[in-house]
Amino acid sequence: MPIPDIGVLPAHTMDRFFCFLCLFAFSATLAGNAGCSRQFYRTKADAEVYSVIRQGNNDPRWKVQDYNIKPDSRSRMFDPYHPDREPMPCDDPAAHRKMHYVDGKKGSSKWHENGDTRHVENPCWRQYLLVNEKGEVPLNKEKAVELARLHAPEYQNQLEALYLAAMGVSQERFRYDVQFFGNGGLTYRVPGSGPPTLQNNAYLRAERMLATGGEWAVRLANEITWTLNGQGDWNMGASLINVSVMQPLLRGANRKVVLENLTQSERDFLAQLRNMVLFQQGHYTRIVTGTVPRNTGVSGSGGGFYRLLADQIQIQNQRQNIIGLEENLSRLSEMFEAGQVGNIAQVEEMRQSLLSNQSQLLAQINRYQSSVEAYIGSLGLPPDLQVSISDPLLEQFQLSSPTLTVLQEDVADLLAVIRQKEQPMPENLREKTKEIIRRAEGEIAVLEQDLEMLQKSMPARLESLKNLETFLADRIAGGERVDPSIYSTQYFEERIAKLRTEDVPRNDTRLRAAFTLLHLIVNTEEQELREIIRNHSFDPSMFEALKFFKLDKPVADVDGELDVRRQELDIVTRQLRALQAPGVQDPFNVVLPQPQQPVPPDGGQLTADDRRQIEATRQETRRIIEDLRRGDEYRDWVRRVYSAFQYELVSLSLMQTRARLDAMTLTPISVTHDEAFQIASENRLDWMNRRAHLTDSWRQIDIAADRMKGVFDLRFRGDIGTMDRRGIDFSADTGSLDVSVVWDSPLTRYNEMMDYRRRQIEYQRERRDYYTYVDTIQSDLRNVLRESQMGLINFEINRNSVLVGTIRVDVMQLQMEQPPARGARIDTSVADQLIRALEGLMRSQNEFLNSWVNYQTQRMLLDLYMGTMLLDEQGRWIEPNVASPQPFNSPRFNSPDAAPLPIPVPVIETQRISRPSLNRRYVL
Repeated sequence: MPIPDIGVLPAHTMDRFFCFLCLFAFSATLAGNAGCSRQFYRTKADAEVYSVIRQGNNDPRWKVQDYNIKPDSRSRMFDPYHPDREPMPCDDPAAHRKMHYVDGKKGSSKWHENGDTRHVENPCWRQYLLVNEKGEVPLNKEKAVELARLHAPEYQNQLEALYLAAMGVSQERFRYDVQFFGNGGLTYRVPGSGPPTLQNNAYLRAERMLATGGEWAVRLANEITWTLNGQGDWNMGASLINVSVMQPLLRGANRKVVLENLTQSERDFLAQLRNMVLFQQGHYTRIVTGTVPRNTGVSGSGGGFYRLLADQIQIQNQRQNIIGLEENLSRLSEMFEAGQVGNIAQVEEMRQSLLSNQSQLLAQINRYQSSVEAYIGSLGLPPDLQVSISDPLLEQFQLSSPTLTVLQEDVADLLAVIRQKEQPMPENLREKTKEIIRRAEGEIAVLEQDLEMLQKSMPARLESLKNLETFLADRIAGGERVDPSIYSTQYFEERIAKLRTEDVPRNDTRLRAAFTLLHLIVNTEEQELREIIRNHSFDPSMFEALKFFKLDKPVADVDGELDVRRQELDIVTRQLRALQAPGVQDPFNVVLPQPQQPVPPDGGQLTADDRRQIEATRQETRRIIEDLRRGDEYRDWVRRVYSAFQYELVSLSLMQTRARLDAMTLTPISVTHDEAFQIASENRLDWMNRRAHLTDSWRQIDIAADRMKGVFDLRFRGDIGTMDRRGIDFSADTGSLDVSVVWDSPLTRYNEMMDYRRRQIEYQRERRDYYTYVDTIQSDLRNVLRESQMGLINFEINRNSVLVGTIRVDVMQLQMEQPPARGARIDTSVADQLIRALEGLMRSQNEFLNSWVNYQTQRMLLDLYMGTMLLDEQGRWIEPNVASPQPFNSPRFNSPDAAPLPIPVPVIETQRISRPSLNRRYVL
């Protein structure tokens, strides 16, 4: 478009034009200085950084899913206020006064223009929590991981670290883009003489840095002067175009030197992408297992979800142990009062054990609460948040049905009432018995389901035992003594066969016999049943059931209880008659009267021991008489039936425990040390970063060497100006061109020399650190594999230990439930053995649980340390599929860009394997 000749325009038109031009320049200058809004720059920066992340986040081996630096609105970290107009947080009052009045000067009044807030955290984050009817947040493994990703500051810090790394890349890339700059000024001048003038200076500059180290710049300068004399006089100054080019030929001329900052920022960004994925894997591992994996960037404490579940189960085991001690203490006390325990020390020993276990339970609960608070703190949540820890993982460690445990407790409570002869028989005994039968039949169905699960797990159990036997073969050949029951498939099959073909059918038959007797209680009126029991006139079909429990004889003849008591009474009566004056009446009719002063047989004086013996005999006589008066064959028969039924419930519980114990399996690990190390060398993200870091240190040697070179730059500079008053007529006559060479001889390079030598030494250190790091990886892998194998062995050992402990407790409790006949006393070691049996069972259960937790932890760590760990979009571990024989089809292992780069340390090169052989089925 042709430019009009301003000089021929009328004066008033010229005035308007230059007024407009000056005002436009002034407005542009102000707008340029003011800049755009905060929001514009913030969103522009986000767009630039997110663009860099999208470009770099395309490798499936370290792809970060759904990256966004802004916290979720449900997060405690979410900021509900406008990010560019943040209100003032709650300030310290004394420090706040300095903002309004400082050093005798009044401060700004605009500090509060965005408002004030009392909230640092998101004030609404609790509203998004799903709570139960108790106001508690149900917390399982998946929910814990979700809350950690949502609220943990550590997780947000890693997201922001990736953002900052991408920001560095964006800034370095910007250095090699064409950059535009503009500035200017508007000056109003009033001279001492002459009219005032209005002058505007404007500059526009474009420059760019080249990858070869060269730089070029183009600048356009323009000056406008307007004389304000009211006559339209004006003068347009000259315009000038300036071009400069500089290219170094020695120092700073090499592309590897020039692009160093950009290269380093790109490599740092790549490392941070890998660190982000590695952190996610390590963060999941810590949240679930409580273990802080090395080299993942994860820190902190607070235990893990598995540990909380283990603590819960151990508390349950402790409570079950206390229940067993309470029941047996009550039984032992009754036996002592009945004279069947001759030493009060047995009772007090069990009472002491009960008190000790109660104290331990309180301490366990207290530690558990502290662990829960520390754990939710590691999720980024406050310690006052009420949570309920639960997970289906608990179910597999309930070695007997919880409903069966409740049924046993109810039967024990009912039996305790029946045993109290001074109290009436329980009300609604027939209805209660009917309900107990229904619930017991349900538990038989539960056992059938357990046996089905055992049958389904048989192939996996046999395979696991074969692998264990293979693993132990060398140790056994070396002379180590290992119980064959730990690994023998034959022993296992025989044990399962005995359980299915002998033990379970026998228990079922006896339970059915007990049901038959209980049905007799349900279907027969009490008076009619009393008559049947008294006359022993049971239906012939009932005798088969009665024979199972030795109830086929009359109650009085079952253990000769009445006869034994009468014989005891005759003995003590004769003793009293021999020791005291005549007048003792028939003890079966009336209570013995208070005797006269006893007369010793030899006519001498009674000693203190004689008096104590006489008094003890008198008390024993009264007790026997009272027992005989309270004798009730109906109550005794019902008690015997329920005692037999209670024992069969214990046997049913044992069958469930055996089935569930043998059904539990651990996924074996088949990878060897060398295979694990080879896979890790190909796939560990931190190993990739460590190689890159070693190379970065090596690159710095060349960078430092470049600084020791001399400067030798070739420079071109040219400009061209205007000759007319309008400032648009550029002429070569006004231009100039300068070509120069600038050099700086390297006569003094002392600091550069020292820096070069420092870089060489640092590289040697990095080399040593690198192969030490590789040794650490190998050591970690070997330790994890050893711990995994030992965990598998300990799991089998503790499985058998629980089974043995359960049988031992049942045997000891059976001895307590079947006391010796009247007149005899229980073995003095029974109480002590029962205490040890209960504690041993609890200990073996805890060790069994801990062995499972440790094995699962090592299994997850192995997947992480091999670099094969994968997480889904919710950040949950994708456990390796062991059933499929096909190679694991993962983009991480099949990416076309995943070919390994040369490794500086030869020891790793010699142990690498080809990528197609990387099969995640090794990690089981």
